[in-house]
Amino acid sequence: MLNVKVEALDEGGFLATSPDVPGLVVQGRTQAEAMELAQSNARILMEVYLSEKLPLPTALRRVLKRKTKTLTLSLPVFLPVPA
Repeated sequence: MLNVKVEALDEGGFLATSPDVPGLVVQGRTQAEAMELAQSNARILMEVYLSEKLPLPTALRRVLKRKTKTLTLSLPVFLPVPA
């Protein structure tokens, strides 16, 4: 499971980042779009780490320790609370 933080931007839209995956930074027009992009970006980053034989971040190492052919990532979301 990867932690993803989604926050509203002052200029509109939403920013999604993850403390678990360095480089996971995406912006979407809606919260849903930001989460979709975050999931896609996490998958791409994982593919790059593996293809380039780079050391995996701890959270990705935990995910890959599972011996399955299908990888499913659960992405908890932290949403801003309206004032």
